Amino acid sequence: MMPRRSALRVGALLLACSGAVPSGVSAQQADAPDSVLTLIEALARAIGSHPSLRVAEADYDAAGADLTRARADWLPQLSLRASLTQHQEPMIAYPLHELSAEVLPIFDRTLIQGGVDLGWKLFDGGGRTARIRSSRARTEQAAASRVAATTQLIIDVTRGYLGVLSTAEVLAALDEHLVALDAERTRVRQLLEQGQAAEVERLRVQAALAQADAERITTAATLDAAERSLARMLGLAPSAVRASRLAPVRLATPPLPARTTLVERLDSANATVIEARHAAESAEWARRAASATWWPRLEGFGGYGLWAIPDGNVQLEWQVGVRVSYPLFTGGDRSGAVAGATAQAVRARERLALVELTTRERLDYALTASREQRARAEAVAAAVRHLTEVTRIERLALETGTGTQTDFLRAEADLHRARAALVQAEYGELLAQLELANTTGDLSMDWLSRTLETTP
Repeated sequence: MMPRRSALRVGALLLACSGAVPSGVSAQQADAPDSVLTLIEALARAIGSHPSLRVAEADYDAAGADLTRARADWLPQLSLRASLTQHQEPMIAYPLHELSAEVLPIFDRTLIQGGVDLGWKLFDGGGRTARIRSSRARTEQAAASRVAATTQLIIDVTRGYLGVLSTAEVLAALDEHLVALDAERTRVRQLLEQGQAAEVERLRVQAALAQADAERITTAATLDAAERSLARMLGLAPSAVRASRLAPVRLATPPLPARTTLVERLDSANATVIEARHAAESAEWARRAASATWWPRLEGFGGYGLWAIPDGNVQLEWQVGVRVSYPLFTGGDRSGAVAGATAQAVRARERLALVELTTRERLDYALTASREQRARAEAVAAAVRHLTEVTRIERLALETGTGTQTDFLRAEADLHRARAALVQAEYGELLAQLELANTTGDLSMDWLSRTLETTP
């Protein structure tokens, strides 16, 4: 149905996306209280059940069926016919080839006719070949679309999985922040009871707690929405994809290849580019097939006919011949078909150019984003280390009476924001690497296994 090289490439990628990994956890296993769902298991489950891939599979099967139909045009057409006709007046019952005294026509009101007809198209201006090549290109296009749907599902599930984990980590950092603020509130209450603190200190910590509580409510709602979204993609209950039941992952930080290397991969392996390329090829062959209608059509035919009447008198006769046909006037249908096919070919070529331009822009963006997020993660990690020490010192100073509550609350808030930024930067780098791999056509289960590490 497709050239061997393309078939092997598509088959290898689909194997890496589905068959090379376990089929995923079952719904019963996922509902077990102590079960842990890894990213690879989540992806395998989504690939095995998500409707988007079933749609892509159906499109591929439909394209293959169209190719089979197009190839059938090269084969002879064999048909069987039969009829029973009742006439008001007697009709001639058998073919009459001569008029003589020895051969007299036979008449009857009921005529029985049948036969076997064989026909084969000898020449159609290349339309038959063009239609086959157009269908073959559409099959390749559908195969590339199937790969694109698989990689897009990998991105969506991974983004949802990381969204749950990152939001849960932000929520955990916020809970630590609340614990620290609650401890400060207890300290202030004790000092107020002893007359050693001002009322403004209590108000200040109460305001910080109220703000943190509001932020926690928003973060918890975001986490719940992220868990439900991931559960829908996996076909599981929301309780099966709680953050506590997802195995954390981290980036193994492989070195980034040079841009020229990435562009070469993009041109040869990006599923969207391949799909657009085959779409342009299919449209061009469809244009040639439409143009072939301006040529005459030559057909060979033959058959074996039967004529009979109810009394059992039967006559058999064969015939063979060659037929040439050419429509002289079609009311503009032929010209319109060629013009439409030409416009579609131009559209497909321009779409290919647009896809190539867009994917290169996405490559540059993903490459820049990956480098930016990595540098940002390193910088924020250093900031978290420093702010952790600053917060510890400010707390000690506050407890010994040498510091101020304002400085401590500011340091605590800065530490919380830095921890949240670190989580976002780490997962942002991972998503940037994911988008880069998708753009270059490297994204697969195997790539994820090599690039991501499951952490305890």
